[in-house]
Amino acid sequence: MGVRIERKDKNLMRSHLEQVLQMQKDIDKSMELFQADTAVEEYKNFWGELRGINSQNMQTVSRYMVRKCNR
Repeated sequence: MGVRIERKDKNLMRSHLEQVLQMQKDIDKSMELFQADTAVEEYKNFWGELRGINSQNMQTVSRYMVRKCNR
């Protein structure tokens, strides 16, 4: 069984992770715009790869928030 984490610590961690998740969403929006503005297919594909990685990171943060910082 895991160590008991105080509610105030869980709330603080959740708050920090929510900020990180918002930054990741903002980055995704920027990369989407950059991808749409890019003419070279190789570069366009790279933006798509970066967005895919960012999406995976957002899912990881979201799952951790739910599992470890639940309310």
